Amino acid sequence: MADTAPTDLTVEGLLAATEAEFGDRLDDEGRATVRRQIERIVENSRVLSAYALTNGQEPDFVFTARREG
Repeated sequence: MADTAPTDLTVEGLLAATEAEFGDRLDDEGRATVRRQIERIVENSRVLSAYALTNGQEPDFVFTARREG
């Protein structure tokens, strides 16, 4: 298992959790679809996590609530 990338382990773990919860409702095509979706989510997460943020960097907007009256 040392040759398995962390991303692959994440996909397999999420897929196993999905199978445990919904496996009785998935056929082979459904399992393949779920696997593709999980792989896409994990890849998007990896890309977003790689985006460097400076310490304390604010979002593009800051929400400020206003009191009426």
